Amino acid sequence: MFHRPPRVLSLGVVLLSCLSLSGCFTEEVDNRQTHEIQGLIYKIHEKDPFTGRILNFPMSVMGLYSVGACSVDIKKGLPDGEMRCSDNAGTLVGVAHFEAGKRDGSDEKYDPKTTKMTSRGHWAKGQLDGVQELFNAQTGDLIGETHYIAGKQAGTEKLWDASGKTLITSLDWQNGVQTGFDNRGEHRRNLLNGKEHGVQQSFSIHNNKYYISGEENYINGVQNGPQKDFDYLGNVLKESVFSNGVRQSFIQNKYEDGRQTYHVSQIETKENTNIWDLDTLAKQGTEQYWDAKTGELTRVLEWNRGKLVSATRTVWLNGKVESQYQGIGKDNYRTNQSVEKDGIERIFDEKGQLLAHLQWTDGKLTGAIVRLSKTQRPDHPGKMGVIDLRMSGYGSPSVEEDPDFFTDSSYEEPYNVQFVALIDPPTANQAVTATAATAVANKKSQADIDACVQKQVDAIHAEDEEALIRSDMLEEFEQGCS
Repeated sequence: MFHRPPRVLSLGVVLLSCLSLSGCFTEEVDNRQTHEIQGLIYKIHEKDPFTGRILNFPMSVMGLYSVGACSVDIKKGLPDGEMRCSDNAGTLVGVAHFEAGKRDGSDEKYDPKTTKMTSRGHWAKGQLDGVQELFNAQTGDLIGETHYIAGKQAGTEKLWDASGKTLITSLDWQNGVQTGFDNRGEHRRNLLNGKEHGVQQSFSIHNNKYYISGEENYINGVQNGPQKDFDYLGNVLKESVFSNGVRQSFIQNKYEDGRQTYHVSQIETKENTNIWDLDTLAKQGTEQYWDAKTGELTRVLEWNRGKLVSATRTVWLNGKVESQYQGIGKDNYRTNQSVEKDGIERIFDEKGQLLAHLQWTDGKLTGAIVRLSKTQRPDHPGKMGVIDLRMSGYGSPSVEEDPDFFTDSSYEEPYNVQFVALIDPPTANQAVTATAATAVANKKSQADIDACVQKQVDAIHAEDEEALIRSDMLEEFEQGCS
């Protein structure tokens, strides 16, 4: 169980630290009868520094509003003796002692609601000196203990949870450095001679629950072993392995709603590199991608020190493998090769209808077969069109091809598709180029072509009547109908 550090009554600290007053007295006066000159307290209209007791010395928070008042012993204008402070209800909240203007002796603070002591310390000549204790304001149980010598921590420091039973910090201070463990706040630290040593953990909160968000390993302040980042479900997001401060490998995972979507393993290629410089990491082993919604494995790549061994992209349709294409590695100026498509990429709409069948060869688009437009499909039921990749302008299919293996291409059909041949929908592994399709396609008669052109003309006659008489427009229609 992770515990937050115990909270000390801060009000008492503010009150006692902002009041530099106390001492033996022969006279009692109200604070309104005194004033301060060059650090000394005087009674109004008196020439000599005041000796006596000041009553109703105001306690305030940052000087903004009153939270109570103190009685302070003064000797020759300086706090000397006892100071007792109470809140506005008259409940005792603190007792401190001074000598010649400096804190000296015991120091106690109380909770105004429970009246129980919350801390007890000791001072000598204005510095913490001796044992300092913290207590649970509700139960009075000891929850903290530290030791000071002349204002510096020395010896043991221990803190417990609010119950006073679970030890959350145990440190030994020697010459200002710590050895032991410290689990305060959102971290769990293990220290040896002031340096991180052993397992270090950090915590975050999700839905009001704490979880381990990070874990590191050190030997004498040097990273050594696995260093991990977690999500709130305990999944490892990142894992680096260090040896004597040098990163050796790195693993990265991604999750969405608890479902894994990505995994890659990498190894370090340079020594003594900045751990944030991911460009020195070479992919090694298996890299995988999953669909966030279905959990289907969509891409698998195998690497050897940043060089691609193999890459397969799987296209799923209705829970079954529909097709696959490959990727090839391309050298670049980076540590890892880029990956481009090689093979047949098939694009489907949300209803599972084939939109496009793209042929990739060594990262270049060498063939494209697309679904016909709505105006063409009635005349050519069940057919698809082979397009000329050099074609552009009116009627050219909008194929957003992307050679990057990690990005799927897309297709948006235009009003009419200009095609060089009509064919039946190809199978997943069928490679069809424009030249091959033309050779196997049935030639249409001129009458069929004229009828097709006339139908396209009639369809958009109202929109661009003058343009239709242009010969180049009619030629485009004839090419699309041939």
